[in-house]
Amino acid sequence: MSRNVLLAATASRWFGTARMPRSLAKAGFVVSLLAPRDALAFRSRFIARVRVVRDTSTPMQWLLSLAELVRDVAPDLIVPCDEVAFRLLAEFAHDPLGPIRKGADLDLVNLVRRSLGNPAHYETSIDKTALPQAARSLEIPVPDYGIAKSVGDAVAHAARLGYPVVVKRRFGFASQGVRVVQDREALAAAVRALLQPTQIDLGAPVESRLLVQSFVEGRGCAQTMVAWQGTPLAGFARERELAYAPGKGASSVMRLRRNPSIREATERLCREFGITGFLSAEFILPAAGGPPLLLEINRRLETMTHVGEFAGVDMCAALFQRLAGLQQTVPSDMVAADAGAIASFPREWLRDPDSQWLRDCPSDVPWDDPALIEAMVASRNE
Repeated sequence: MSRNVLLAATASRWFGTARMPRSLAKAGFVVSLLAPRDALAFRSRFIARVRVVRDTSTPMQWLLSLAELVRDVAPDLIVPCDEVAFRLLAEFAHDPLGPIRKGADLDLVNLVRRSLGNPAHYETSIDKTALPQAARSLEIPVPDYGIAKSVGDAVAHAARLGYPVVVKRRFGFASQGVRVVQDREALAAAVRALLQPTQIDLGAPVESRLLVQSFVEGRGCAQTMVAWQGTPLAGFARERELAYAPGKGASSVMRLRRNPSIREATERLCREFGITGFLSAEFILPAAGGPPLLLEINRRLETMTHVGEFAGVDMCAALFQRLAGLQQTVPSDMVAADAGAIASFPREWLRDPDSQWLRDCPSDVPWDDPALIEAMVASRNE
């Protein structure tokens, strides 16, 4: 008994997309992939069917390619691999009269909605200006913030919050669309830059507003999870031991450590937003003490999504069992309170080939996927 899953990507070099086919295939899924021509994931031996999209594809062309692959492989589920993919799918499924949906096949619309969950909360869950208010209504703590539509608004909020402040676009990814600023002059420049349209806006007018948020010194942590129609199925927690680059959100070494507070908050978000699929809720543990503060939700595959196996959590198996109508037999949470540190490959190797972390703790090198290893090693020269 197998189930078909389609990975939908617009970015080509993301490690998370390349690492998940193995985890999904081991759980029983037949994996198909829609991605740009030079996608790392094409090198994985665990991909059964592929369709290439041009780097210059418009949103409509990408969706037409998706529709063709859906007709070919009849997937049970579509998994977005990056923010742009999630935004395209969400826009496609949310508004039945929108231009991106013109002439759309109703079966495809229903498949996307089945894959992402409740359409009413797609935008709120990933819009960095809308999420803080929604989280507070659920009694989930967030850093102090204000919403700015102009430089003047931002300056007023920063004066109240105190510098440094963090400025964020509504939609963004991989630390793009985020600035940490130390003074009024830098804040004004950041606001002007962040109000400019980008790829993730999908070429459509987007209401100009930014999140101005207190900068909180602390340790980044996340709850990675898979859910089905608002019901959390399985997940694991992680804390950042080492950042891949200063000032960036990506980790190159993480510690798998259970955190009941962020687990409970993430489950609450899953239920409230009716989420289906993989997600990571990102928090910060304030150095000054206090509860974890929610920063954002990523409703797509992350570089670390596949490492649940190191914590004894098989999210792909949990999802497979739910789709197959079977009783869940795999753990829903980490077996050990602290499963130790993991060095992320190739990130930590790219950061420092002689890293002590690579010698002293396990690494998630995909030894059973040699062509993918070769492609990842080659990325050092890009």
